[in-house]
Amino acid sequence: MRIPPSGPMAFHQAVAQNDIATIQKLRQQGYKPVALDQHGNSPLDALATRRDIDGPTRARLYHSLLASLNPSAPAGYVKPEAFHGSPWGFEILRSGALKGGVNDPKGGSQSLEGKVFFSDRTRESSNKFETRENLRQKPRVYAKGLGIKPTTVETRSNLYVLSKAINHASSASHFPASTLTLKSSNNLEEAVYDSLVRLLSNNGYRLKKETPEQILQQTGVPAHIKFVDNSHPPGGEQTRKLIGNAFKRIENEMVGGKLPFLNLLNDGQTLPLVFGFSKVNNLKTHTIHNSLSNTASMFNYQAENHPLSGTANGGKLKEIEVKSLADLATLTLACKAQNVALPKDTLIRINPTPNEKKQHGLKALYLDSSALARFSHALLGSDTANMGRMTLGQLQSLNHSLREKAENGSLRIR
Repeated sequence: MRIPPSGPMAFHQAVAQNDIATIQKLRQQGYKPVALDQHGNSPLDALATRRDIDGPTRARLYHSLLASLNPSAPAGYVKPEAFHGSPWGFEILRSGALKGGVNDPKGGSQSLEGKVFFSDRTRESSNKFETRENLRQKPRVYAKGLGIKPTTVETRSNLYVLSKAINHASSASHFPASTLTLKSSNNLEEAVYDSLVRLLSNNGYRLKKETPEQILQQTGVPAHIKFVDNSHPPGGEQTRKLIGNAFKRIENEMVGGKLPFLNLLNDGQTLPLVFGFSKVNNLKTHTIHNSLSNTASMFNYQAENHPLSGTANGGKLKEIEVKSLADLATLTLACKAQNVALPKDTLIRINPTPNEKKQHGLKALYLDSSALARFSHALLGSDTANMGRMTLGQLQSLNHSLREKAENGSLRIR
């Protein structure tokens, strides 16, 4: 139910007539101000271009169009107008800005790299007569870091989990031995490293159903090297060092910055964050064509980094969405461990799973700064001074127990 039966321009007409009551009634009935007029303007655009109203009237109309109907949202809270999802959410909070091109390219023949993209309340293609559906959905997908390319967070998480299992095994013979086949003995150290990255990447998908130990028991772990060109293989001790150093290098690179800090805390499991902002003006548009469906999708971006505090073009951070209280527990631990404060006046939005929404009718839960402080105190207590000196292993162990604590429903947050 997006468009009112009274006509797609019902919200536009109400905006033109300062009819706040009609806007509120339509929204309470489940309709949304998403239709576009003949010029491609939404009701929000129509309001923004009006010059014949005073500030208080404009504010009331704006609030009626975007006020959250969720009872857990603070009084007067209005929904964000632009969203950005990322698996690198903690790094964004630590730096205080969205940064284009910080991490490796996403790839794709039509990909536009090094830009900051937003999902906002505009049309997705030129033949659409409504604003984007499921504004948060694509940012949520991007925030998962999915993909089989070696630069994706999903692949790197798999590399981390498997290399860690090998490096921390009780003995070198813990897993069956296999043979690593290389083209030649040229640049042997890099050849071994690249080959092991491919080996782990190719088996990473199995982590969805199997433990690292189960996978490695079946695939084996390379302990020998042979060359396709029949070059003489290195000796046993050299082989052991080459392979052992390569596995350690893989794990160390992930820990050293190639994997988001939240993933590391969460034992390689991605923790997606979706950031919600006030309206961002003057965005540019990048169009991607789909030859199979003969359609074109438009994505809005800016070339500059975007401070979470906003710019002259708007875009102040309003909310941060996490999937669960357990994920919020991990985020809270990360902030305490690295002395990062969440931006002031930012709400935390906990989004139920689709199954929870369907079966139990659950709505998103909003936590303001006071509720978040209560959650943090109930989770961590007051003695957090030593967290900054904990090793990664200690933080991972603590994270595991904190997530269990958050999931059992005993924490007071309201």
